[in-house]
Parts: sequence; C-alpha cells; structure tokens
Amino acid sequence: MKYIKKTAEPPFFAVDTYGLTTWDQYQSRKKRKLKKYILENEQHWLCCYCEKKITLDFNSSHVEHIKPKSSDPINLTFNYNNLLVSCEGNHYNEIGDNRKNTCGQFKLQNFDENLFLNPTVVANIHEYFLFDFEGIISPSDFDKPKAKYTCDILNLNGANNKLAEARKISRKALIKSFGKLPPSDYKKKLNLILAKDDIEFITFLRYVFRNYR
Repeated sequence: MKYIKKTAEPPFFAVDTYGLTTWDQYQSRKKRKLKKYILENEQHWLCCYCEKKITLDFNSSHVEHIKPKSSDPINLTFNYNNLLVSCEGNHYNEIGDNRKNTCGQFKLQNFDENLFLNPTVVANIHEYFLFDFEGIISPSDFDKPKAKYTCDILNLNGANNKLAEARKISRKALIKSFGKLPPSDYKKKLNLILAKDDIEFITFLRYVFRNYR
C-alpha cells in the first residue's frame, strides 16, 4: 500500500450527488466519471489497496468507501475524502473461484478505525509493511497490530497467496526488462522505473530493489 493524496472535491461530484440520500441513487455513468477522475488524478490507475492495475470496467474496479457508509450513512456516503477506487478482488482467482478475495470487496463492512491504515491519511504507510522476494506482504515492526489488521482485512496476499505470486512475477518481469543492457546502466534504469507512480505493485518493487538503487 502507498499513500494517496486526495485532491479537492471536483465540482461535478457535488452537482451529480446533489439531493441524493443513498448510494444506489447515484447513477452508474456518473460513478464511472468519478472513478475516472480519481484514477487519473490520485491513484495513477492502481487499486488503492493492492496496487493492481485497474480500469473503469465494472468487472475491474468500483468506487470504494474507506469507512463503510453503513456506519454513518449521512456523513460517509457522499464524503469525497472517504472515496477511493479499489479492484474487484478477483484478478488472481483459481479457475472456477468467483469470490471477491482481496481489497475493498473482501473488507466489506468490517472496519476498525483505530486499527485500519487509511492510505489517504497515513503518509508513511509503506513503512508499516515488509515484503519477501516471493511477494508475501507482512507487518513491519513499525506498528504490527495495525499492519496485521490491515493485511488481514484486505487479504493482501490473496487466496492461496495468488496476489503475492503476482507481485513476484512483476519482480521477475522488471529484472527481465534489463535484457542485454550494460551493467553500468542498471542503476539508472532502475531508478527511472521506480520513480514512477503508475507501475503495478510499485511499493513492493521499491522495497525489494531498495538496496540496488
């Protein structure tokens, strides 16, 4: 997970939601417009939790309420600062598994504000987690109870560690991309890649290559 800086509420959001009292009243095409704005301006087209590349398609992503709107419908349903875009949690399922296994769809209504690491609030959120070369995420010593709770409630390694495996594949793909590049140019290229915020699983890649930069 990485810090996501929220922008000011876009004017169209207030217009599109004026007079609405429930999320179901918010038209799908207008939700899509909101998703596009958030992904373009805040999340670099990455899931707010696992950093999987996502699209506007409803099978790929949804507008996510960080704090479940059911806990305070009046103040949370259309609170722009409570909204991000999450993947659908089914990208790395086993064949025949239709469950929502990670991220916002896995979290649903489970939420403890005192333990959950909110990526729009915790600026150093990456420091709460460790990764191994197999892509497994685990709590660091920074605050293990919060990190463990957040990992568990979002299932950030995925069912049967499939999400972790996807991270491992991204590491191998990055290494392979160096091809026949002269070793003297490795560090320069690596730093250029890791400076980007739109790279899938960027927090994982920055962590595992931190000693090579």
